[in-house]
Amino acid sequence: MAKSARSPNPKSAHRPGRRRSAARAAATAHRAGGDLGSVRAALRASLLRLTAAGGWRDLSYAEIAKDARVSLADAYQAYPSKAAILTGIGRDIDARILASLDSEPLDGSAKDRLFDLLMRRFDILNEHRAAYAALAWELPRTPAEGAALLCQLGASLAHMLEAAGLSASGLRGALRIEGLGAIYAAAMRVWLKDESPDLAKTMAELDKRLGQVERWLGMTRRKAA
Repeated sequence: MAKSARSPNPKSAHRPGRRRSAARAAATAHRAGGDLGSVRAALRASLLRLTAAGGWRDLSYAEIAKDARVSLADAYQAYPSKAAILTGIGRDIDARILASLDSEPLDGSAKDRLFDLLMRRFDILNEHRAAYAALAWELPRTPAEGAALLCQLGASLAHMLEAAGLSASGLRGALRIEGLGAIYAAAMRVWLKDESPDLAKTMAELDKRLGQVERWLGMTRRKAA
């Protein structure tokens, strides 16, 4: 009977060169997986730094990678575009807010919890104020990247609602996301002009807007039957 074409050659399977090549490939894959987080963090930081210094529209993907000291190949594996880096920044903000709940849990009414969550978001934005101000001004003039960020913002607001104990699912959830988005946009406009160290004007605007739509968003707890 003829040997199967799929049968391995015992001699070739045990060649030292093959073992070394496989070991190098495995080591490279392990290093790439371990370094991916640091590459992504470097690209996010460079995008914010360069946007603060020179704006968004004329900033190239290659400039971001160079500033981050990352090869274009590695940058592409981490984030394949400027829009992807932007959405990565949004996800990182969400992760930081949610991680903060372990040491600083939410309390009070649903309105209070949403207020707390959104103010934590503005505190993070304040760390790179010039960059986010430039993005707020220029992204509407770059529709593709602006649309990507709006999509990510919708997901972020859904996370904030869920963290506050409010479902973001279904039609009612969609209405809540839309309403919270309007509140966030109004507070953002104030934040862009708020130079106070404690963001007092932003807090006042956010508290006012949340109070105006509290019942509509269904924040108040239902009475027990």
